[in-house]
Amino acid sequence: MSAYRKYRIVKKIRETDHIASFYLQPVDGLPLADFRPGQHLLFKLDIPGRDLPVLRNYSFSSAYNSSFYRVSVKKEAPPRTAPQLAPGIASSYLYDHVKEGDILEAKGPLGNFCVGEENNEIPVFIAGGIGITPLLSMAEAVLKTDPRRRIHFLYGVNNRREHAFGEELRTLRQLSATSRFLTFYALPEESDQQGHHYDRAGFISIDAIGDDLLHVDTRFYLCGPAPMMAFITEALQQRGVENSRILTENFTAASVEETDEEPVATGSSAFTVEFRRSGKTLSWDDRFPSLLEFAEYNDIDISSGCLFGDCGTCLTKLQGEVQYKHPTMVKPGKGECLPCSCVPASDISLDA
Repeated sequence: MSAYRKYRIVKKIRETDHIASFYLQPVDGLPLADFRPGQHLLFKLDIPGRDLPVLRNYSFSSAYNSSFYRVSVKKEAPPRTAPQLAPGIASSYLYDHVKEGDILEAKGPLGNFCVGEENNEIPVFIAGGIGITPLLSMAEAVLKTDPRRRIHFLYGVNNRREHAFGEELRTLRQLSATSRFLTFYALPEESDQQGHHYDRAGFISIDAIGDDLLHVDTRFYLCGPAPMMAFITEALQQRGVENSRILTENFTAASVEETDEEPVATGSSAFTVEFRRSGKTLSWDDRFPSLLEFAEYNDIDISSGCLFGDCGTCLTKLQGEVQYKHPTMVKPGKGECLPCSCVPASDISLDA
C-alpha cells in the first residue's frame, strides 16, 4: 500500500495570475522516489473550515530532479456560465493561502499517463491551459535524455496573461533542432505579439502537425479541457490515427471542485461497506463525496487516476448497488464500480 508522505514547500512561484508552482522536499530527509514523466501526486489537503480532508491529483510539471518535486496548480474560477458559484476549494487554498515553509501530505507517484520510452516513437504533445503540466514533464524528460529525439509540442491558451512556462518551452526548443513547438492564442490581446509571444491565433489545429506525422510511428498525448480533447481526438481519428496511438488525460474533469450548485447523492449512513482484501467492514459516512475518499480516510488503498471516472484506474469489483454523482466516461460492467465517482446505494462489498 502506497503511504502518504509529508513535503515541505521550499519555493512557491506565481507563473501567471492564476497558476502557481510548488517546489517540494520530503520532511523525512529521505531520497525522493523517481517517477515516470506524466505521473502525479495524490494530495490530502486539510483545509481550514472543512471537517474532512480534500483529495486532489496534481501532476509533476518538470522532469525528475533528485532535489525536489515540482507541481503546478491553477486556481479554478467559477464557471463563466455560473459566476455566482464558489471558486475551486483546493486550488484556491493552495494558490491563495499555502506559503513557503508549509507542509503538505501526498501519496505517489501515481498514474499511467506517461510518455513512451521507445526512441523510435515520435511523441506529439497537445496541451490546453493547465493541461500543459504533465506534458511539460514529458517533453523535458525526453529531450534531456536524448536531444536528438524528434518531438512536437502544441500548446493553446487564451492570451499572454494565461501563458505559463513560456521561457521553459523556449529553452526546450533550443535543445532540439528537429523538434517543433507551436503556441496558439485563442483570444490574443492587442499587446500580444504574434511571432514573439505566440505563433498562431485561434484554437489548436491538427493541420499544424503535418500529414507526415499521421501515418508513422507517432503517438499523441492530449491533456486539457474535455471539448478540446474531444475535437482533436475526432480530427485525428478521421485522418486515420488509431485509438491506441491517442492518449488523453482530462484536466477539466480531474480538477473539478465542489461548488454550491446542487447537492449530489451522498448515500445512507445506514449502509455498511466491506473492504474484502483489507479485512474491514465500516459504516458508510455520508460526509464523504465518494467511496474512494471514504477508503483513503480509513487507510484503504484503491489505485486512482483522474478522480472523475474518466481513466478507469480505480475500477473495482463490487457486490451490491452504488449511485453515481455524475456521468463517467468509463462505463463499469456488471459487478464493477468506479469508487472515485460513486457512493453506496445498499450494503456493499468491494474487492479492496
